[in-house]
Amino acid sequence: MTNLFLPILILLLGILFLFRGKRSTDAFLRGAKNGLSAAVSLFPTLLLFLTAVSLFRASGAAELITVWLSPLCRVLHIPSELLPLLFTRPISGSASTAVLSDLFSQYGADSRVGFAASILAGSSETMLYVLALYCTGKGERSRHMRHVFPAAFLTTLFVTALSLAAANWFYRSV
Repeated sequence: MTNLFLPILILLLGILFLFRGKRSTDAFLRGAKNGLSAAVSLFPTLLLFLTAVSLFRASGAAELITVWLSPLCRVLHIPSELLPLLFTRPISGSASTAVLSDLFSQYGADSRVGFAASILAGSSETMLYVLALYCTGKGERSRHMRHVFPAAFLTTLFVTALSLAAANWFYRSV
C-alpha cells in the first residue's frame, strides 16, 4: 500500500485540478515557477557552503581541532568522540548524519556516546543552511544579516550545551 501512496496522491491531485478548473492549474504552475526561481537563486550560496564544508573535512582541520580540544572535553565531561558531530551539525545535515551513523556503528546506539550523539543531533539545526536560506532573499531580510548570524551562533552554542548536559544527566539516571 505504501508503494501506491505517491501515485494515488498524484492521481487525486490531477482529478482535483480537472474538476476545479483553470485557476487550480494556474496556481500550481505559478507555485512551481516561484519554487524553481527560489532554487536557482539559492544555488550559488549552497554551492559555496558545500564547497567550504568539503574543504574543511578534506583538509584534516576537523581531526586536528578534535585532538586539540580533547583535554577540554575531559574536563567538561563531554565524550571527545562527539567533536566531529559538534563541528558538522551546524554546517551540514548530511555530513552530520554520516558522522552520527559512524558513531552508532563504532560505539553503538545505547552507549554513552551514541546516547549523547542522538540527543545532540535531534536538538540542533544546520545553522549555516538555514542562514543561507534566510539571507539569500532581497531587501529587508538580507539587511539584518549582521544580527541574524550572532543570534543563530549563540542559539547553537546554547542548544549544544543544553543537549550535552541533558545527555549526561539522563545517561547517569538510566
